Amino acid sequence: MIYTARIDVQDSFCDGCSNCIKKELQELDDIKNINLYPKESLITFNFMKVNNLSNVLNVLTEIGYPEKGDRLKEIAITKLICDC
Repeated sequence: MIYTARIDVQDSFCDGCSNCIKKELQELDDIKNINLYPKESLITFNFMKVNNLSNVLNVLTEIGYPEKGDRLKEIAITKLICDC
């Protein structure tokens, strides 16, 4: 079965960030049809297993775009993907 995820992220992103975010997510297995909506701070994609969703959320947090509503203690952002 194929599922669709809709992730509202905490931080806004520009078109340049969109390209970088998409590239990071495309490296994950079983993540397809990735769409980014900068004006809405929204990312959508298709996945097949729950752990795929977890992997995406982990990557988004690592690159500085955690899901809205996440209460995070100090985050060590390992990658800065955009200079905007």
